[in-house]
Amino acid sequence: MRFRNSLAQYSAIRVLKAAALRYSELPGAFANTTMASTPTATELPLNPGRKLIAPLWHTIVFVLFLAGYAYYGRTSAARIEGHHLSSKVSLYLFMILLELILVAYVWFLGVKPAGGSIGAVIGGKWNSIGDVLRDIGVAFLFWLVVIVVLVGLQSSIGKSPQTAKAVVMLAPGTLAEMIVWVILSVTAGICEEFIFRGYLQKQFLAITSSDVAAVGVQAVLFGIAHSYQGVKSIVTITVYGALFGILAVHRKSLRPGMIQHAAQDSFAGLAFGLLKRLGKLPVGLF
Repeated sequence: MRFRNSLAQYSAIRVLKAAALRYSELPGAFANTTMASTPTATELPLNPGRKLIAPLWHTIVFVLFLAGYAYYGRTSAARIEGHHLSSKVSLYLFMILLELILVAYVWFLGVKPAGGSIGAVIGGKWNSIGDVLRDIGVAFLFWLVVIVVLVGLQSSIGKSPQTAKAVVMLAPGTLAEMIVWVILSVTAGICEEFIFRGYLQKQFLAITSSDVAAVGVQAVLFGIAHSYQGVKSIVTITVYGALFGILAVHRKSLRPGMIQHAAQDSFAGLAFGLLKRLGKLPVGLF
């Protein structure tokens, strides 16, 4: 009896193996199972990691706006100085509003409708206090690099009296101005990094498929946007923007750049404002 059962089992196994072999030889036999487990070519994302984060028209309009703003900004420092403002608080509030309007344009008319997220544009993540301290440390080290590079560049191309004049003119004097200046600096640090190193750099990376080109183009636009500080400052700020872009590529996050940008703007404005108030501005500044 046991022998007969074993023989029957052996025969059944052979029949199943033969059926499986014949099925595998049929054309397209496994096509359905493969398609069920593997995404088709049309389902795979085209050019992964290089997708536009906003419509192309959106970026063209934004770049044209920056060009117009830069052209108008060439004489903005002189116009502001001509108003002889008794308080710069209203000017700072206007600048904060402008930063927020630009971010709103980028987000609500560009990135969000395209399915993007703020987190994806900024990158990085803070899961613990250690993550925050790490980015602060990176920002501080980056600040040292910026000082060395920009001081070296300034000694090569020379000082810009127009820049110094604009900085001193915009520097806060009263306590109220200092408080609003810090708010402006933090706003600019976050908004400008989001716009230039987040939106524009990612957008140009998608267009050119080159980190070098993306960093370079956004840096030039960043420099041009500061035309009110003079031609030499456009060069300096372009290099500054390129350093921010390299940091963003290396860290895959805008957070350290935002921290450094906000801190540097705050410190520079407060320092110049204090020196101006004490009448101790460096003689060779202008």
